[in-house]
Amino acid sequence: MLAHKYMVKIITSIIFSVSSFVSLIFMTRYVGEAYGMMMWGMSLVATFNAALEMGFTSANIKKVSEGMDLGKCVSTYLCIRIVISVLIVGLTLLSSLIISYSNGGFPAEFWMVTGVFVLYYVMENILIVMTGTFIGKMDAGKESAVLATSYLIRSASLIIFAVMSVSAVVLSFGYVIGTACALIVSLVLFRSMKVRIVRPAFFKEYWSFAAPLAVPVILMAVVAHVDKVMIGAFYGELEVGYYTAASGIVYALVTLGTVVNGLLLSHMSRLRNEGREEDARNTLWAAQKYLAVLMLPATVFLLMFGNETAVALFKDGFADSGPVLSLLAAGIYLVILSGMFSQTLFSMNHPASYGRVAIVYAASAILMFIVLIPGKVFGDVYGASGAAMAVLISNLLFVVLLTVTLRHLGGPNIYPRSYIHVAAAATVMGLLYLTKIYLEPSGIIELMLLALMSIAVYGIILVAVREITRKDIKFIKHTLNPKKIYEDLVDEMKNS
Repeated sequence: MLAHKYMVKIITSIIFSVSSFVSLIFMTRYVGEAYGMMMWGMSLVATFNAALEMGFTSANIKKVSEGMDLGKCVSTYLCIRIVISVLIVGLTLLSSLIISYSNGGFPAEFWMVTGVFVLYYVMENILIVMTGTFIGKMDAGKESAVLATSYLIRSASLIIFAVMSVSAVVLSFGYVIGTACALIVSLVLFRSMKVRIVRPAFFKEYWSFAAPLAVPVILMAVVAHVDKVMIGAFYGELEVGYYTAASGIVYALVTLGTVVNGLLLSHMSRLRNEGREEDARNTLWAAQKYLAVLMLPATVFLLMFGNETAVALFKDGFADSGPVLSLLAAGIYLVILSGMFSQTLFSMNHPASYGRVAIVYAASAILMFIVLIPGKVFGDVYGASGAAMAVLISNLLFVVLLTVTLRHLGGPNIYPRSYIHVAAAATVMGLLYLTKIYLEPSGIIELMLLALMSIAVYGIILVAVREITRKDIKFIKHTLNPKKIYEDLVDEMKNS
């Protein structure tokens, strides 16, 4: 059942990845500077929204999954998200006044874009109340229907606007349109749960879980978005475009792995409540194993062919995003591991331990942004490349700290046979290096064939050393069985 729910989320992630790829290609080719301006403005508002979240999303998922009164959970979380939305409006206005009166401020178009994204995040905060409840109830089908609607409508809108060569302000409304449609779908699906809005009663329970996460979540929000704000401030919207184009590809791939996080938190919390620690550990190790198979070949390929991929997708005008893509790609699996280890700590009721690790990670990342983005401290590593280097190093540090913390607490961490996957990835990397030197592949078709070859070689190695066995193949076939996935979705809808 869990595997089928994950496959539903994987399918949604594929929809997101494909639609994001296509819209990104159109935007970089038709409205490159407007795209950069849009992402620059979005980053400021996103920083406020993510910082004010302070761990309440994880708290809601955990409380719902533990079976607490659903009406009170939803009512409490709705109240929290409304307060966050009000604060976003106030902080955006305040920041616009402060920045406008210092050093000439940012362009007027930047502030118009931020206004659009204030509206977007207010709508998102209402939407996440419902999708967060779906995650806590492990209703993957409902959550996926909402997200797929948002992704497809948003991407279609962005493509249409890009072809029309609109301004950054109009382009930004693609996000608003997608979320508005997702809200309608979410409300229809949420009504079937017959949840009554009552007086919020779980503020104490939510805050007790979120309080240790408040400072680290604020810092993590800064890490996630301030890089783009700084790049725009120092180098302008086009440099932001190079960076976000590369990170867009990486984010689309990372999403395929991080979609498991909500399910891991819900599933592992339930197992631990039932005293099934070994099952919780095996769940984490299985997730690591199969996600390594899914992600490491892509990581190695983009690391070796970042420049070629950027030119093939975005044309020569965005060739500068190639080095950024290679640097960010090197950290794909690190981001996925850090997400799984974080959910493990939450399921073990150790948010404070996570908080301490996150503070060290975020502080180091922010420090590296300050050093690497503005000036040429290390030769050509500055601006977008400097931000990518900072992200890679800080993510490596984050995984190491989480691993040490879990080991200290007696929890599960690194899958014992991970070394096999690392060796297989290294072998593929060596073959790709030789291919790059002697064949010099370029163009989308050649790169796609090379990527498929990387996956095939990686899989053959794992089969040869019996890391992938008939049991794994049988499990994968069962997981991918459309009939089983459909039956689970029907059961989910009936149970609601």
